[in-house]
Amino acid sequence: MKVSSATLGHALRRALPGAEQARTYQRRWLRADVLAALTVGAMLIPQGLAYAQIVGVRPVAGLYAGIFAMLAYALFGPSRHLLLGPEAGAAILTATALAPVVAGGGPERLASLAALLALMVGGISLLGGLCRAGALADFLSRPILIGYVNGAALIIIGSQLARMLGLERKSNAFTGQLREVASNVGRTHVPTLLLGLGIIAALVAMRRFLPRWPAPLVMVVLTTLAASVLELEQGGIKVVGSISAEAPALGLPSVGFADFRALLPAALSLALVNYASSVLTGRIYADRFGYRLNANQEFFGQAAANLVTGLTQGFPVTGSDSRTAVNASMKGHTQLVGVGAAVVVLVFTLFFTPLLAKLPLVTLGAIVIVAAVYLLEVQPITRLWRVRPVEAVLAVVTMLGVLLLGILQGILIAVALALVDLIRRAAHPHDAVLGEREGVPGWHDVEGHADAETVPGLVVYRFDAPLFFANARFLREQVRKLVAESRAPVKWFVLDASSVFDLDVTAAEGLEKLRHELEEEGIVFVVAQARAPMRSMLRRSGLRSLFGKERFFPTVGAAVRAFLAEEGPREPVAEADLRPPPVH
Repeated sequence: MKVSSATLGHALRRALPGAEQARTYQRRWLRADVLAALTVGAMLIPQGLAYAQIVGVRPVAGLYAGIFAMLAYALFGPSRHLLLGPEAGAAILTATALAPVVAGGGPERLASLAALLALMVGGISLLGGLCRAGALADFLSRPILIGYVNGAALIIIGSQLARMLGLERKSNAFTGQLREVASNVGRTHVPTLLLGLGIIAALVAMRRFLPRWPAPLVMVVLTTLAASVLELEQGGIKVVGSISAEAPALGLPSVGFADFRALLPAALSLALVNYASSVLTGRIYADRFGYRLNANQEFFGQAAANLVTGLTQGFPVTGSDSRTAVNASMKGHTQLVGVGAAVVVLVFTLFFTPLLAKLPLVTLGAIVIVAAVYLLEVQPITRLWRVRPVEAVLAVVTMLGVLLLGILQGILIAVALALVDLIRRAAHPHDAVLGEREGVPGWHDVEGHADAETVPGLVVYRFDAPLFFANARFLREQVRKLVAESRAPVKWFVLDASSVFDLDVTAAEGLEKLRHELEEEGIVFVVAQARAPMRSMLRRSGLRSLFGKERFFPTVGAAVRAFLAEEGPREPVAEADLRPPPVH
């Protein structure tokens, strides 16, 4: 079978979004993209060093991971603004996963395991893309994102508290880190703490008054110079030390099957968390700048970045909220920003890393803490509480789950609770008794319109949800309650099915039971405005013939006219007491 060049070209553009961005690039974007690339590269240098320290690998590995991740994502990633590389949340998850597996091994084994984990994350992401699992993103709602971001930010802050106090961090769990700091606060190295607080204050001030300056890089330069001139290391302030800029060798890590098996749960967790956080961040900027983000292609972008970093002795990478935000604020337009930033970091790595030997470790800790603080989102939770409290609770539960149980566990618990809430609402949906309003076409909720009038002997009832096993009994109970509470004897009951866009077997059988029960009481049960899925299910199940074709009407108005024709015209009267029972 021949494939046309146009079809092949379209397939390539879908598989390689970066190539499409290059093909449609506009020269007027170049200046903003270059400036954004310089700033992002300057941010990545201290962040890459800091996040490599969290993982426990050599600092320069964080720089190379950022270089390769940005280049790979620039070609395969669907977002024009998202920037991949080392990130605090992924670094913490990686460190937590590797700690029990290293089992006293040296730095080389740790580096091999980190590379293996990156390869596994990349492989799982690739599988997710091939299986078109992008629909997973639809289960990650805004409250879950808020809770995840807040929980991850607090975990990041907790991971750096010991460094700010000049202490050694041993625990990888948030609660364990807090206990360590609390029990050893008396051993605080005061000069380290004062320097760290001063750096935090300077970073915040620069962010406020000099937002376009690469504040992290400025503080790296200043504190490195200060440490060299004042010999801060002699005063007990720990520094980075000698950094080898040796380029990583391309190849597979030296590990065994037992390591693969031990890291598989962590790889699944990382792949899901990386995808979830990145696709949500990518969607935010896609919506802001007016383009569509292919959620399934994001799997391939994540896969490419992690596979390349794994093959170059790196560690798992993901989307960076902080660097992406800076990119967007500087009006970056395309992934040329990521390519340019990779070049900036590569030049620094090859020629200037010896300058960082005197860099105080507390500088890296302060940079990470400030970045995490600005990720915290408190106001959105209060807004959720005002609008819909249950979603605010969902955000808080996600945050606590991430903090106390782990990032993946927290997100999974939140998704499960969101699904429970969805089922709860679907099982007890909104419903309404309908009436006519003088001079206004259509039929309206009598609860919301005091002037709505009903017809004696007729109940028009709307059910605002798909009918399925969880709410079939609720419908029957509501109908029976309305019939029992009606002030006038009910002769016809009209179900407005305009909002019932689906019907399962259990609900169909429930409708037949309801029809039979009403028929025994001498009440005619009719259905108005049934959607195609409902009509199809009733026809396949044989219930349409049991109901009788004459009991189905295209509109509520047609059903009411049929009732009036059968019963004779009557004057409408207000039925103030005829209201749907409250929905619980």
